[in-house]
Amino acid sequence: MREDRGGPGLQARPRCRVAAGRTWTPAAARRWRALAVPAALAVTVLTLTLAAAPARAGRVVAARPGQPGPSVQSLEWWFSAWDIRSRVWPLARGAGVTVGVVDTGVQANLPDLRGAVLPGGDTTGARSNGTIDEDGHGTGMAALIAGQGVAGGVLGIAPEAKILPVRVGGDRQMGTASAASVGAGIRYAVDHGARVINLSLAGVAPSASSCDPAEQDAVTYALRHNVVVVAGAGNGNNAGNPPQEPASCSGVLAVGAVQPSLKLWPDSEQQPYVAVSAPGSDIVSLTADGGNSFGEGTSTSSAFVSGEAALVRSRYPSMPWYRVVQRIINTALPKGSPVPNDGYGYGIVRISSAVNASRYKVPADDPNPVYAAAQGILASPPPAQAASPAPARRSPAAAPASSGGTAGLAAVIAAVVVVAAGGTALGVVVARRRRRQA
Repeated sequence: MREDRGGPGLQARPRCRVAAGRTWTPAAARRWRALAVPAALAVTVLTLTLAAAPARAGRVVAARPGQPGPSVQSLEWWFSAWDIRSRVWPLARGAGVTVGVVDTGVQANLPDLRGAVLPGGDTTGARSNGTIDEDGHGTGMAALIAGQGVAGGVLGIAPEAKILPVRVGGDRQMGTASAASVGAGIRYAVDHGARVINLSLAGVAPSASSCDPAEQDAVTYALRHNVVVVAGAGNGNNAGNPPQEPASCSGVLAVGAVQPSLKLWPDSEQQPYVAVSAPGSDIVSLTADGGNSFGEGTSTSSAFVSGEAALVRSRYPSMPWYRVVQRIINTALPKGSPVPNDGYGYGIVRISSAVNASRYKVPADDPNPVYAAAQGILASPPPAQAASPAPARRSPAAAPASSGGTAGLAAVIAAVVVVAAGGTALGVVVARRRRRQA
């Protein structure tokens, strides 16, 4: 079993009441305390209890200050759990780092994202600049990373980072993206300054150690340009646990989802490519119409680890991608047996340790399975560079999406709050269309 070098990680948050009769009990306020205790102390896992709440609702109408009820930020339990304000933000807030969100676009004109989203691109042929999101999934992921928290709204863990939206697919009915579109989106993000790329999407892979060549070539291109690539492990564990791409691509930091009890989220893929795990249950975020909804799944886990990578890169601008990944892996709280394992990987991430290299040292010979998997492809001569998609038309953010966006995040974040086991609605066809996960 790997030695735990991670140190403190997560703290509890106070009791609060949310809409639709949902209550966080005092036991819930002690959630994730295991990650807050120094490594030398015994770890106590405390479970989450929800008091007599109805089945998960797809939308939470959380009031802003001056209105009855809690602010959205009071529902962002991971802030007090990870001790973001007192242990992370004094060291890094994401400044100087651009995160490419390769997804359904990002609704850039929402107050909680205004000023944080750059003009981006679109690889679907629609020639948008990525700043409109008719689906809501990309908007939700962007907010978890760099939400601005206007008037008590969604606040991201790296609020000074910039979001580069790259739309690779997504409408309210289908929400699909081909492997070619995803690969082109990764290249676009690299060519336009992203230092971290978030891939909260998935489709069935050929195997647990391979992926579509269009995606693998694009990931390799990103690594050669010193970019960290993060992807959700997939949401199909209860549907046969098929390996998912792009998480299965060599060089991708694949992330599993855990519940507030520290148990693995039931649908999180259990595959040898899983490197770490992160919160993936009871996650409140932003919808395309400016509302809020609860979600769960490895999309949110991926977004959190992308935010963590942005914080590490902000703190240590000259640190190469593989050392960033190594820090994230080796400061995680070991979980499961043996370590690593196919569910948690090397454990549950601890951001405050990852951003503090002087206190939590990670030797160069510590495990780095992501880099090890990529070494073979990186040692090969790069192929002739394919042309990156032409920059999309740059234009101001358009008007807000229609009210259908409220259902967007809840519906497309596959297996979210209202979903059954078959909620990942997207199939795999010849063009390898993939499910977005959450």
